[in-house]
Amino acid sequence: MALQATDSAQGIIQLSGSIIDGTTVKINFNALPGAHPKTMGYFVAIWQGSQIQALSSALQTQKIGVDNQAGTTNFNGLSLQKQDYIIGFGVDFEVGTTICSTLYVPLNSQVGDPLTSNLSTVTVPEDAIGTNSLVASYVTPLYNTPKTNANWIGLFQGPFTANCFSGAGVVASTSATSDNNTGSISMNDIPNGLVRFQTYTLVYGMSSKAGSPNYNDIISYYTFTV
Repeated sequence: MALQATDSAQGIIQLSGSIIDGTTVKINFNALPGAHPKTMGYFVAIWQGSQIQALSSALQTQKIGVDNQAGTTNFNGLSLQKQDYIIGFGVDFEVGTTICSTLYVPLNSQVGDPLTSNLSTVTVPEDAIGTNSLVASYVTPLYNTPKTNANWIGLFQGPFTANCFSGAGVVASTSATSDNNTGSISMNDIPNGLVRFQTYTLVYGMSSKAGSPNYNDIISYYTFTV
């Protein structure tokens, strides 16, 4: 039997930027509620070109130095009139494949030009909820390979809180089964099923630890009432 979700709410890590001058790009980020970017190892990196590569090949990397949910940082010493760049925002410096948002800086970018960002999202379509199963739809940056990079989804009862970052009260979790950067992940045999009129939160995470989800690396959530 298919159920329908109501009263949904979505959370994503926001990333935006602006050109300060011919050599400097300013980055603005806004993490999920309850996140502690410095403690959790959030970082930014920049590459020449339009494609995210290995973290070891980045031109510059910076660890986020504050635990505030939102903040800014700059990349300096660039040649914006001669090269294009791509900036990645990641949630675990020790796991360089956890870049969840990107910002493209085209060749000849000028002061005031808008920069195109690609953000990670997860949703649960209304027709994808069963009595003890669901199908989550996700989007991540082009370079990401969810199965190879141990991406996963997790289900919590109730709204999203900072406790989700510890995995407290998780109902179920399952790993990504495809390396496509957009697609779906099925969650079956949810313990006790999805209870009518109850609120749940589905989260998307970027890495695992000892074979289990690393809840510090949650990058998006979707809260819904069945």
